[in-house]
Amino acid sequence: MSLRFARFLSTTPTLRANYGFIGLGQMGQHMARHIYAKMEPSDKLYVFDTVPEATASFVDTVTQQKPEAKSQLHTLDAIPKFVTDVDAQLDFIVSMVPEGKHVKGVVSELVDAYKKNPQTGSTTFLDSSTIDIPTSVEVHQMVKKELPEFDFIDTPVSGGVAGARKGTLSFMLSREDHKDVAPDLVKLLNMMGTNIFPCGKNHGAGLAAKLSNNYLLAVTNLAVADSFQLAKSFGLNLQHYAKLVSVSTGKSWASVDNCPIPGVYPENNLPADVGYKGGFITKLTKKDLVLATDCANQYDRALFLGPTARKWYLKACEREDLGSRDLGVLYEWLGELEEKNGEYVDKKTSESFKV
Repeated sequence: MSLRFARFLSTTPTLRANYGFIGLGQMGQHMARHIYAKMEPSDKLYVFDTVPEATASFVDTVTQQKPEAKSQLHTLDAIPKFVTDVDAQLDFIVSMVPEGKHVKGVVSELVDAYKKNPQTGSTTFLDSSTIDIPTSVEVHQMVKKELPEFDFIDTPVSGGVAGARKGTLSFMLSREDHKDVAPDLVKLLNMMGTNIFPCGKNHGAGLAAKLSNNYLLAVTNLAVADSFQLAKSFGLNLQHYAKLVSVSTGKSWASVDNCPIPGVYPENNLPADVGYKGGFITKLTKKDLVLATDCANQYDRALFLGPTARKWYLKACEREDLGSRDLGVLYEWLGELEEKNGEYVDKKTSESFKV
């Protein structure tokens, strides 16, 4: 369900908003681009990435698309400058970084800067990274202790790079219900996506939903690869089989929206049609699967398929050509394996291994 929020009615003045965005990688660059494209004339956006070239590329891209808003976009070269080098206190600072340690580092720097430069208002930190729940909870508690008026909310996303590019991401956040999501937060999230899912009142609920969903994706993707290899061994026409699956009980995102068989949906420009380039790469799927299984252990939840799936993804990611391509490449990889005497032989590398 998508919530929409009108910034102002005809009888009320325009409200100014100041946004910060940290992390302009594969996902972040598109998320920040949508904020830039949808800003009101009175808004401002401040951006930072640890790779200066990424920041420069972002600025060049978005200002060509919307040159009239160029004066509203500002680049920063250090985290503390989101506090010290802005025209007014930022309303929101979004982070999209690789791991929990990076989230903790970013927010710690921000908290220190705000403590050294006290503000009269409050800022909300939104973290859309996919990290472990305990680290996110720790960061949340640190923010509430050091800056009680501020907030840190986990807002991980689903939709991948394609969803970020199109502005159709789904946001999962630690709020009990839609009524608990502030209108200005709704507006910001709807700049970048189309769905907002409150997942629970306790901090970390958004991440819990994200990890549960991506655990399902990882396991389903492995099953889809296995199924299509089975169909291939039976001599079936795989394009026809894929269409059958799309309207049958085996239908899933991995079998249709990210079908691993080339040529089935050429109109959708799927990774399978370009050598599994782009998309949601295997090593990121592995990362989320490892996070999900680790967190399951911390919450005393036994996962019956998790340990096996984890071993397969870890093994696949030992090959860079598999780890750096879309997760649909597992279909291709399983076709390169041969079982001998209880072991698997990778025909491309001649390596033998057990899983």
